[in-house]
Amino acid sequence: MSLSRSTAQDIARAAGVSIMTVSRAINNQPGVGEKTRKRIMEIAEEYNYRPSRLARGLASRRNTNIGVVIPDIANPFFAILAKAAMDLARASDLNAFIMNTDENPVMELAAFDSLLEEQIDGVIISGSRLPLRRLETALKRFKYPVLVNSDLRAPGIENVDVDDKAAIIKAVHHLVQSGRRRIGFIAGPKESSSSRRRLAGLQAGFELGGLAFDPNAVENCIPDIDGGARAIIALTERNPSLDAVIAYNDITAIGAIRGLAKLGRRVPDDLAVVGFDDVPYASLVRPSLTTLHIDIPALGRQAMKILLDLRGNRPLQAPMPILAELIVRESA
Repeated sequence: MSLSRSTAQDIARAAGVSIMTVSRAINNQPGVGEKTRKRIMEIAEEYNYRPSRLARGLASRRNTNIGVVIPDIANPFFAILAKAAMDLARASDLNAFIMNTDENPVMELAAFDSLLEEQIDGVIISGSRLPLRRLETALKRFKYPVLVNSDLRAPGIENVDVDDKAAIIKAVHHLVQSGRRRIGFIAGPKESSSSRRRLAGLQAGFELGGLAFDPNAVENCIPDIDGGARAIIALTERNPSLDAVIAYNDITAIGAIRGLAKLGRRVPDDLAVVGFDDVPYASLVRPSLTTLHIDIPALGRQAMKILLDLRGNRPLQAPMPILAELIVRESA
């Protein structure tokens, strides 16, 4: 007999044992004779029985769910990162809950609360919008927290990073070598660690290139297409002589290209644009986007591997920061 949705109770009834005995046999726990275990496993196979993750978690006294908290699931960077993390979790027979916070720190705190209510002890956080001290307090409620690209350093909290500063230095060097001298920066949210690191890279790149840094040529924005368009309009109004801009990410860079089109300014003839991340459609927009390529799946896998090692009490190897590669296309 084969059932599509059999339960532990069905197996117990067929084997003439208790549900607890079925649970112990399925989860390879002591207290079950070898003959009985073998019979239960044969019946479970016949009935096509597959225990739920929740049931296995209860049997092992360990939650088989983990959390991944991201600020914008519509941003391909975070979607790709989350998928890579989920794929590795699934291969380890874990279930990942993706929590989207819409760039809202209040929703981010609510996401943490929701995960804790489900007794989830491991969480990956990418793109936190919380102040670092508030973030530390929130994460210390979890047993296994892993941060992606954050400036927070605290005992019990693990980190994986992109070398943002070195990446932006590459972009500045490329622009300077191309003859650009008046370079603006579309920054992300002020709470973003990545944005702060990239701004530091801009300043370092200016120093190396012999350029003077002008804070007036920096505009923070919501990191989406509309935010990028508004930012480039504000920047060029304040700095009409700009001949290049580096954007916080590819989404804001694409927004900047759209904003420049509305202003009647040509890319790259009038103003060069450089993005960050190299999301899949960076090469599909016109002009195609010069950007800093990040191995986003590797970043997600690296974060999940740390979380799995923490949960498995395995020794951790300090991860190397993910390096960026400058991909030169039409926009710069």
